[in-house]
Amino acid sequence: MRKKIAILLITVASAFALPGCTMLPPSAETGVGPEEYEEIRSTEAAVKENEDLKKELSSLTDESEKIKKDYTELSKNNEELTSRLKEAETKLEIFEGKEVPKFSSENTDSSSIVEYLNNSKSVLEKSIRGIEIIESDSDNSVAFYTIGYGDSFNQLYIWNTGKNEPVSVDGASFGKDGSISWIDKNYLLIDSGKDEYKIVDAENMKVSKVFSSKTDAYLIPDTSTFLIQKSDTGIFTLYDFISLKEQELELNYKNEYTNFKEDTGNNQFIFTGTHYDEYGTAYSVQAVVDIQKLKEKYGVVTLEQAIENENN
Repeated sequence: MRKKIAILLITVASAFALPGCTMLPPSAETGVGPEEYEEIRSTEAAVKENEDLKKELSSLTDESEKIKKDYTELSKNNEELTSRLKEAETKLEIFEGKEVPKFSSENTDSSSIVEYLNNSKSVLEKSIRGIEIIESDSDNSVAFYTIGYGDSFNQLYIWNTGKNEPVSVDGASFGKDGSISWIDKNYLLIDSGKDEYKIVDAENMKVSKVFSSKTDAYLIPDTSTFLIQKSDTGIFTLYDFISLKEQELELNYKNEYTNFKEDTGNNQFIFTGTHYDEYGTAYSVQAVVDIQKLKEKYGVVTLEQAIENENN
């Protein structure tokens, strides 16, 4: 009996003496052993660190975007201030300068150009100089002229949209008593005030034709033909500014008529003058011409037809 008890004690003691060979059972709750548990804890820590890094990166990205936005806004404000300063300097030059000023604007749509010119015009309200915009339905360009600069007094400019500066049209100047107006969307008529007239090709920004008339030149509506009085002979003549064709009116006493007027009610031209006979007796003379018949007799066509004929 004692021998059996001794053997049992030795066996139990041996079991406790070999801890390295002992395997702890998995947790009853998780089914995970100690080594696996350590690996899980390490993975969770790595995941948490990764999430923290993502949050930090997102925060840095947001801050970077804010800095970029602030920089862009500052740059925009700086550009706007620079533009305003440039425009202010231009207006000062317009007001103080004796020569024809230079115009410049960063905003180049037709509305902004008109606004810029009106602002420049307001600068000159108390001086003898000025700016006048020639009204037009076009959105592609703005025509205007300066007043009181240089020897010619008035100078025409054409400012195309999309351009920072207008073009001064060579030769398109006129005196204090002159005027300027649109013939149609492509052509302008300048009355220089000295019996001289100029046709301006707005699209090509040049003076395309020059002619003279002792009386006010009259453009027959919707055509390219003017009724003029020749400066050298005094004879009333039809002048087509597209084809450059001239046709003298066949009237009795044709070189003795000095004036004409349009009778719109009857669609007529009425020419008046004075005829002297060989004894010096003066007679008042008058010629009445139907405008529609005149157009048919002399082949007067519409402006569009005249341009088409010239291009063919």
